[in-house]
Amino acid sequence: MLVATWPPLRGIGGRYFENCNEAAVVDPEAEPNLGAGVAGYALDPDNAARLWDVSLALLRTARG
Repeated sequence: MLVATWPPLRGIGGRYFENCNEAAVVDPEAEPNLGAGVAGYALDPDNAARLWDVSLALLRTARG
């Protein structure tokens, strides 16, 4: 909760935090199951845009 309300981070998005610290980017293929860090693909803005588009399409389909 602290990170979500910390004033210096206002307006900053697209980052992943663990234990109130920005998580290290890790390669899950090289370091499987460490349980710490974030995969680079999870921070990719193009992946985020695709996920958003697919989510909207699925919602439109569900509404009929």
